Amino acid sequence: MNNNFQKQIVSITRCVYIPSFDESSGEYIDISPYKPYSRNHIQYECRCRAGCIITNTTTFKQHVKSKTHKDFIQNYKKYYAELDQAKETIKELRVENEFLTRKNIKLQQKIDELELEEFHDVE
Repeated sequence: MNNNFQKQIVSITRCVYIPSFDESSGEYIDISPYKPYSRNHIQYECRCRAGCIITNTTTFKQHVKSKTHKDFIQNYKKYYAELDQAKETIKELRVENEFLTRKNIKLQQKIDELELEEFHDVE
């Protein structure tokens, strides 16, 4: 038996699908995260049902028609909107905190340098 298949490790990127907010209607709507005719898609996991994976535009269109997903979209604001906004706020604050920490370190280094210069000037 000749085994010509090569085994390769392939990384799969999977994200959580978050519906978009329509400001004119004040409701959450489904907008496909995939661009037409693109390849090597990111897989999305929808929280409307455990184990629901969306892999391309076709599976996205089929999925959003399901009753489970429609109920999920109607109740999204009630159950998930605050959680997703809080996660985004935490992410932004962590980035801001990192920038401020780096700035603080640089300023502390300048203070230390100036203190050393002053100390040496006195002698």
